[in-house]
Amino acid sequence: MVVVCIISLITLTSVLAANQRMLRSSELLTDDNKQLIGKETISEYHIVYRDGKYIDSYGNEISEGDLLKSTQNSIPKNRIIQQINLNNFIPSSIVEFETKLIDRMFISPEIITINGSVSILTKSDGEGWDLELGDQIRFVFDKYPSEVIDNQKLLIGYIKDGILNQGQVSDQLKGEYLLNIDDSGEYYVFLLNVSSDPISLKKGTLMISKSNGKK
Repeated sequence: MVVVCIISLITLTSVLAANQRMLRSSELLTDDNKQLIGKETISEYHIVYRDGKYIDSYGNEISEGDLLKSTQNSIPKNRIIQQINLNNFIPSSIVEFETKLIDRMFISPEIITINGSVSILTKSDGEGWDLELGDQIRFVFDKYPSEVIDNQKLLIGYIKDGILNQGQVSDQLKGEYLLNIDDSGEYYVFLLNVSSDPISLKKGTLMISKSNGKK
């Protein structure tokens, strides 16, 4: 199990270059932002806990005193997540992305994700999936290559009955996330960029296998 610790900070004032754009949360990829795919992009200011030290977006070490003055200390307002089971992590934002049901598969949209922002995949009605013991979730993902980072680390996990739980980290361009259900409840899949720069995702495929053979 990989433990990820990210501490989101209040936005600091940044001077933007003419060809750059501030990303304040994860977004759908559109004609308006597709030029950001694989590029270095200004985003919300975050601190990462690495090797026993707090490091800012520029690689500078931050003291615990300065950290405590500016750390966000509550879960952003949302309708799905009430509790987070990740050590010392509070997301900077929580964004929902609806999937589309096509041929018994749920297709997730193209997304650009930023560090510290939780992206939640839902059904087209905004709800999660009601699953039972023996069911399985399979999410297949595909990242756009990046010119900035070699290892695009994406944490994929699940939210059950309002609780965000630990997930799996992948630094591969393509991969899949499997979750075997051992407790009945309402489930969502979440995506969390644990790299310093944005990660852009192509359309993904989420499949639900029911233990009773139904779709």
